Amino acid sequence: MNNKNQLTKRLFKSGSLMIVAAMLLSACSLFAPAAPTPNPVNQQATVDAIVAQTLQAYNANLTSTAAAMPTNTFTPEPTLAPTLTFTPEATATLAATPTKTRVPYTAVPTATATSAAYSCKLVSHTPADGTKIKLSEDFDGVWVVKNTGTKNWEIGTLDLKYISGTKFQTKADAFDVNVVIAAGTEYSLVVDMKAPAAAGKYTAAWMLTMDGTNAFCSLPLSIEAVNP
Repeated sequence: MNNKNQLTKRLFKSGSLMIVAAMLLSACSLFAPAAPTPNPVNQQATVDAIVAQTLQAYNANLTSTAAAMPTNTFTPEPTLAPTLTFTPEATATLAATPTKTRVPYTAVPTATATSAAYSCKLVSHTPADGTKIKLSEDFDGVWVVKNTGTKNWEIGTLDLKYISGTKFQTKADAFDVNVVIAAGTEYSLVVDMKAPAAAGKYTAAWMLTMDGTNAFCSLPLSIEAVNP
């Protein structure tokens, strides 16, 4: 906008100078001695030449002024699109896998059965399980046992004891075994008994003990009391 105003001012000054020059020329003609009447054609040609020169000078002035003006080199900066910010995702951390340690195989020795000092085997018993006996009838309870231990059953150390069930015995609930029962031998234990007075099935449990505390042989008994 400033450059345009300056050009306008320059054009105005140039036009004013041309008008002043024309006036001076007219004044000079007034005081000059009378000249011959000019040819209108020649006068018009002279004016046209002056106007042409003035326009040519004006156009040249405009060209030089325009060339002197700085070139607008402003280039708008491109608008950058917003850049996405990459946020790395959290990476799962794998737990370290424990390394299995191989344990050398060690053969476990097989346990060898050893004979107990005191043990027995029930070879047989009478009456047999479920034997029918008349009501209130006397009978003997007999258990044949075998000493399967490594020690003899000494006199005064082996006892036969009633544990539970029906009391068929007619005397005591415990008896001393007054014989030596060597290891590997059999022996018959006999107790006086009596069938119950009421009909039905009955059972009892006896046991051998060593020194009164070490029970090591179970002796069952089962009968059925019936009417005569």
